[in-house]
Amino acid sequence: MVTKTALAQNARFIAGWIILVVIAALMTLSHFSLIFILNEPTLFAGFATFNLYSLVVLLIPFRRVEPWAWWVTWVLPLGLALPAATDPNIALYYFGVAAVCVLGLLMTMPAFFSNRRAN
Repeated sequence: MVTKTALAQNARFIAGWIILVVIAALMTLSHFSLIFILNEPTLFAGFATFNLYSLVVLLIPFRRVEPWAWWVTWVLPLGLALPAATDPNIALYYFGVAAVCVLGLLMTMPAFFSNRRAN
C-alpha cells in the first residue's frame, strides 16, 4: 500500500513539475520573441527574464524538492495573472496559463509537505 502511494505521489509530482517547466519555458520563448516582434522591447525583456528565472528555480531547487522553491514558484502564476487583470486583450490567455500553473503547483504539493517525507 505504501509503495502504491509513493508511486502515485511521484507520478503526480513529475506531471505537475513537467506542466510548470513547459509553461515557464514556453512563456520565456514567447516573451523573448515578442522583444523583436512588438514595439515594446523593455517590457518583454522584463517578462522574459522573469520567466527565465522561474524556469531556473523549477529546474534546480524545485526538482530537489526544497520547500522554499515551492513557495517561490507561486510568483509564476501571480506574475501571469496580474498583467491579465489590467489588460482585457490578454486576460483569457494569461488567466488560463496561470490556472494551469496553479494546477501544477497543487499536484506537486504532497511531495513538499507530506508528513512521511524524509528530511
